[in-house]
Amino acid sequence: MELYKQGAESKIFTTTFSDRKAIVKERFSRQYRNKLLDLNIRKERTKAEAKAILKCKLGGIATPVIYSLDLKNYKIIMEHINGQTVNDYLTNMNDTQDKKEKLTKLLTNYGAIIGKMHSLGVFHGDLTTSNVILKEDDTLVLIDFGLSHFNPSIEDKAVDLYVLERAFVSTHSYLSDLFSVIMDGYKSSYELDVQAVVNQYLNVRIRGRKRQMIG
Repeated sequence: MELYKQGAESKIFTTTFSDRKAIVKERFSRQYRNKLLDLNIRKERTKAEAKAILKCKLGGIATPVIYSLDLKNYKIIMEHINGQTVNDYLTNMNDTQDKKEKLTKLLTNYGAIIGKMHSLGVFHGDLTTSNVILKEDDTLVLIDFGLSHFNPSIEDKAVDLYVLERAFVSTHSYLSDLFSVIMDGYKSSYELDVQAVVNQYLNVRIRGRKRQMIG
């Protein structure tokens, strides 16, 4: 295995699984936590991530195929997705009319995926343009469910959207006006009371701005 990248609580390795290119996500110990608590957190988050990936896939959202789940060693072996992150696509995008049309479609689809995910009762917890991969056929694959949980409240869903907005605006400031396109996609696919989520999202935004002013 070869280390691909490392996050706050896990390492990502590239490998092969039954002659297929794959990645391994392994949660490592956090020394500052109580040992028993650490073991439980690693196990439960590994289990929750695998469950979220599967639940989304069964609900019609493109996610990596899980090849193996090893709760004893806190590992998930899953499909390696060929493509580029939406972050990379937006960063390297050329300013042409074709690209603008594709961009609108891409952002609408991303919003629709999030709306469908929330309708399925899944909270992602780390929505960014780096956690969705654009394949050559324009399919969007949602990844990195490490902070996910289930049966989210209206507040949870609103926070998911606000976290995405903050990440989108800070990373792609030149496209900040297009976050509304993501929201339009969200509204088109969310199957419950979408206005309740939107209203709470606006409340979360206000709270976030107040904290920024105080800070």
